[in-house]
Amino acid sequence: MARKRSLVIALLMVALVLAACSSSKPKSTATGTSTPGSTAAPALTASFRGVTADSIKIGIVIIDYNTIKDFVDFTRGDQQKIAQSFVDDINAKGGVLGRKIVPVYKTYKPIGNQDTLAICTSLTQDEKVFAVLGVFIDPSGDSQLCLTRDHQTIHIGHELKQEWIAQAPGGLLLTPDISAERRAQVVFSLLKQNKTLDGKKVAILADPDTKTAAETVIKPGLVGLGLQLGSTAVINVGGSTDTSQAQAQIDSFLEKWKGEGVNALFMAGLNVSAKQFVEKIKKKFPAMVLVTDAPSGVHSAAQDEVKAKKNPNPYEGIITAEGLTDVEKWQEPVQQACAAVWEAASGTKIVGPADLKPGPDGKRAEIYIAVQDFCGELKMFKIIAEKVGPNLTNDTWMSTVNSFGSINGLVTTSIASLKTGKYDADDAFRLEAFDSSLPPTGDWKALTPLADVTK
Repeated sequence: MARKRSLVIALLMVALVLAACSSSKPKSTATGTSTPGSTAAPALTASFRGVTADSIKIGIVIIDYNTIKDFVDFTRGDQQKIAQSFVDDINAKGGVLGRKIVPVYKTYKPIGNQDTLAICTSLTQDEKVFAVLGVFIDPSGDSQLCLTRDHQTIHIGHELKQEWIAQAPGGLLLTPDISAERRAQVVFSLLKQNKTLDGKKVAILADPDTKTAAETVIKPGLVGLGLQLGSTAVINVGGSTDTSQAQAQIDSFLEKWKGEGVNALFMAGLNVSAKQFVEKIKKKFPAMVLVTDAPSGVHSAAQDEVKAKKNPNPYEGIITAEGLTDVEKWQEPVQQACAAVWEAASGTKIVGPADLKPGPDGKRAEIYIAVQDFCGELKMFKIIAEKVGPNLTNDTWMSTVNSFGSINGLVTTSIASLKTGKYDADDAFRLEAFDSSLPPTGDWKALTPLADVTK
């Protein structure tokens, strides 16, 4: 799911981008409970904005892939119908502690953030939803913080940065995935255990979006491994289809790294992991060990090179930290349960990642990813909201998230947790390297066992 979703971000940020309210501190309040000595469930009431005695109003955001159809080689089907099938399934089974979910759908083009900022205003000020779910693409973080920091509205999203999460009231900005900064820390931990970079001299390749992480997370992480460091390159990627300046900068640093004796490179973020840069790096340094904290975009780019019959594949052996592969995840019971809901609603069989092939239009119908996204977001919302109890408010939600601990039943990970200061749930990771020989078009190969990285 995250790999294909991030491909959209990588494409738009690397080559395709065309161009207030104050925050309040969360209060520690008890979740809704029954009266001591009573066996009757508390009566449901209109406890908060978007929450009535019998309903919870939530926003669901959807990417309009038609607006970028010339740039992607996949489709996601009728996303609103897919999302609605999971809303209907939850409502048919009693809703969330008796409250039915009432969705408000908003579709946007993932270019710039004009649409996403407008949607933030519409959902929070006009629709007055309790929460917003879905893939909200805004690399600046402004739209995600518009929802959470500026309008005190819960958002369960994806591709979040810890620097954004830290600016939102604790517990309002969540993801079932892992933040970019924590993934880098997981990479360092696993590299240390496996002694992968021992004896290497490592440089860092970043761009303006990942410069802060490179300075505050990645560089200290590499130093903590006891490694010698080469020069850090920050190249001007993003904001334009013209990458000539970035290409020239790469050429300059390649020469500098050669003189410094650099033989390993940590690539920070989606932008610098694009094919035009990786191909150039590996042509100059065929034996360079590459490490990335952006496995989603790298996975898709590496598979594209397999399809293009690039030999050697410039991404061969690139190292990252990931959990189960898409094929492994799809075989998990929780994902098959999600698939069964949509298959029953649509009367169609979902083609899984191992068997997916381009259609007559040359595009892959990646229905399974839309199913994972919508099923996963709604499931996470339901799990937390039901633990909150009948008195569903921002305060009780934040109090519950901050004391949640281990969380079971998420769609894309088998090990997860939430607590104060940790709002990215995924904890199941292993060190992996891309292997172009794995069917059907290359995949991640495990280098270490899957582990709980919170331990």
